[in-house]
Amino acid sequence: MVLRAFLQIIFVSLIAYGSFAASQVNIGDDDADQGMYNTAWRDGTGGDNGFFPWKIVSKSDGEGSFAGNYLAKKSEKPEIAPIANDRAFALFANGKSYEEVVAFRGVSVPLEPGDNFSFDIKHGAFVPKSEQDDATPSEIGVTYRTGNTNESVADAATGARLKFFAREGSPNYLVTDAEKEFDTGIPITQEAVALTLTMVDEDTYDLEVINLNDQSVKLFEKRKFGGEAGGSINSVAFFNRNAETHDFCFNNFQLMRNAP
Repeated sequence: MVLRAFLQIIFVSLIAYGSFAASQVNIGDDDADQGMYNTAWRDGTGGDNGFFPWKIVSKSDGEGSFAGNYLAKKSEKPEIAPIANDRAFALFANGKSYEEVVAFRGVSVPLEPGDNFSFDIKHGAFVPKSEQDDATPSEIGVTYRTGNTNESVADAATGARLKFFAREGSPNYLVTDAEKEFDTGIPITQEAVALTLTMVDEDTYDLEVINLNDQSVKLFEKRKFGGEAGGSINSVAFFNRNAETHDFCFNNFQLMRNAP
């Protein structure tokens, strides 16, 4: 039900902005309710659905320092309801140090002009969980990348062409693309946000951001990717850098392509 409503929102909004092709086909989809995640969400799960298996790496600092991943369940975390029928993917990073965790996901068919790549994200305010917390500003977000290098948390930036993120201390979501840092003017919300990236050409994109609470829509058109010119979008990297009390959740992956 959540996924169907999400797709209807995307369809209507893309029609309104003239970005939706006359006919598209689904070439990739995934969500945390899939049977492949019934046992767990870990390295190597999640292949054969338009995406390569997940790769998850973390960095913590011994006792009192925690970073990792799990499947959030709506029965235990009702706040994920806007993005989940039952479960969502979740990353935690909290404790005495600056903990980090990254979930890498390769796309089995690189994005082409006209493709729409969508998913939902959900997070809370940046609230310290430990009195010994590192003072460096926390961040959560996603990087769209060329290639799928995924050996360390630092690789979230490897091959980066676009980053959408929230940073502790900033009132608005930020974007890094051909500009070093762009303020979207969209207030950071504790509600869920739906992101749809549309490939215009190999170096140009549209990004639609929907607040799933009030259904407000903001579209950034014909912006320029950063990174290596002409580099294809082969993967995404979801990162939680010391977000502390509130975990970073995401779900409902859809990859749509113009019908031949």
